[in-house]
Amino acid sequence: RSGLLLYLNVKLVPFFALALFGRAVPLSAWLSALAALIGTGLVAGDGAGGVPPNVGDALSVAAASASAMFILRLETFASVTDPKSLNAVCQLGVFVLSVAWALAQATLDAPLEVWQSSTPALATYACTNLAAHAWSTLQTHPVEVVYLGVITTAFTSWLQTIGQQSVSATTASAIYALDPLWGCLFAYLWLGEELGPQGLVGCFVLFFVWLYQFVTAGPLDGDVDDKKAVSSEVA
Repeated sequence: RSGLLLYLNVKLVPFFALALFGRAVPLSAWLSALAALIGTGLVAGDGAGGVPPNVGDALSVAAASASAMFILRLETFASVTDPKSLNAVCQLGVFVLSVAWALAQATLDAPLEVWQSSTPALATYACTNLAAHAWSTLQTHPVEVVYLGVITTAFTSWLQTIGQQSVSATTASAIYALDPLWGCLFAYLWLGEELGPQGLVGCFVLFFVWLYQFVTAGPLDGDVDDKKAVSSEVA
């Protein structure tokens, strides 16, 4: 369910494009976003397992909102910057913020006696605890760590940067709408999970949304002006 909620980013792109940047969003984009939302809802509601809504749902929606903004801003800057350089800076930002988050969590998890001691002692405990946890994870799950860090994070972000040099954010978001379908396919092949009739209908809706948007969508009004402006700044 979280994986499908994360791909609400596809549906949020047209809303953010209009509300935050004043871009003219074509009717086809609105219809595609609505259809994709319906398709995602059908797949997400198929065999949900009776898990009630929780904080994980809210965090997944927040992540989808951040991803939608990334797609919009990447559209403007991807065409006027080097893909490898832009991707490297993005991954550096992820690294710095992740380390800060992990250090904060390690600090909060410190025992009371450490909190009552000196600040250097607390900092030492947090850094030592974080390093030990990171090393343990690398030893226990080396393949998973490399795959998630290199393939699904750095490599896919680089490919996304290259791809959005030539397509608009709306078109890109429609292509990303296929992500839940890939998730369902791999879940079936590797985990033996299956969808019921409702989920299959949702998959067909998502596929036809992608097909329609891929064939008909063009760049949003104002994209060219935005890219010219950024080109001037970079120059």
